[in-house]
Amino acid sequence: MTAPSPLTSAEGTTGRDEWVLDPAKRHLNHGSYGAVPRRTLEHQAALKRELERNPLRWFDSLPERLAAERAALAPFLGSPAHELAVIPNASAGASTVLASTRFEPGDEILVTDHVYGAVLMAAERAARRDGGVVRAVGIPLAAGSEETLELITGAVGPRTRMLIVDHVSSATARAFPVEELVAALEGSGVTIVVDGAHTPGLLDSPARVAGRSDGVVWFGNLHKFASAPRAAAVLVARGETAARLYPPIDSWGATLDYPERFDQQGTNDVTGFLSASYGIAELERLFGWQRIRDYAADLAAYAASIIAPALEALQDVPARPHVGMAQPAQPLLRLPDGIVTDGASQRVLKNRLSAEADVEAGIMVWRGQGFLRISAHAYNVAADYEQFVERGIPVIASMARSGASHSPAR
Repeated sequence: MTAPSPLTSAEGTTGRDEWVLDPAKRHLNHGSYGAVPRRTLEHQAALKRELERNPLRWFDSLPERLAAERAALAPFLGSPAHELAVIPNASAGASTVLASTRFEPGDEILVTDHVYGAVLMAAERAARRDGGVVRAVGIPLAAGSEETLELITGAVGPRTRMLIVDHVSSATARAFPVEELVAALEGSGVTIVVDGAHTPGLLDSPARVAGRSDGVVWFGNLHKFASAPRAAAVLVARGETAARLYPPIDSWGATLDYPERFDQQGTNDVTGFLSASYGIAELERLFGWQRIRDYAADLAAYAASIIAPALEALQDVPARPHVGMAQPAQPLLRLPDGIVTDGASQRVLKNRLSAEADVEAGIMVWRGQGFLRISAHAYNVAADYEQFVERGIPVIASMARSGASHSPAR
């Protein structure tokens, strides 16, 4: 398979030129914390200077600024501005929904076994608080849209009050049929919470699913594929569901309607959020978002085509598992058994790849099995993944031979 040529902007710059990432490292894990383009960082820095020149004027002007930012983000997300609230990250979105919902003893929060760990912890805490229960339905990695839909709807019972489902899962990089789930559960009384942490930018208009029903809440991060500064995320809801949602901090806007009551959380620095639409527009102007998505998918496919055979030389099973509803820009590859089995061994491998191979990689664990989640973005080039084969695979091979997944990272 031939590698795509590096992405070039309308100004003749490359994707790599537009980011300030450490050139001594290969950055292959955009899916965790993202990376912010140089021009967006400069825009945010100007906002921070404006804040510090006159803090009182700054905070007094935030309602108008945030309203304008919501309006600017709405078309990109596929949500009306009046349904879009400001939150710092997707985990805060889950905590907001769960803190704003009261369960009766025995009520059930239904999740899948692909649920993000922090979201699961928030659900378990809410269940303990009110005497409810959390139940996980197993979804095979290879399950397609129809099978996934049947398994989840079949698990909904008379005590199911809330369903939390990934739009695109973190550990397994697969999508879920969220629009079909919303349609199937319409009128059931089940609140559907869609964790869209990875989808802004990765998918076109990802928040539109929240407009399908009053019983849906969607939240997503702008700092991942959309490349906004961190602490920039959105929560989307409508109708009676939106009316019962309150931010985690009761500030002076607590008596306002949704979404305005989310605008000012004490003295939180919202310059990252206020820079999001600028950065998104700049990437559209320079490269075009569909062009970025197409390039990322092509480059990720090339990466998988060279990394998978190298991994298969270390194990007796295929490195490319069949992933139902797989995401083109985030292929999932299986690591040799025993190297990554939990969070501790996951960190060991990530640290060793960084220290010994100069590669920052997305190492995931699901059902006790380790995976490499490949990420690609506008700043990545074929050489990034070729270096993973040349220098990262020997690290994995060393760990496979020694079984030293729990040894201290160097």
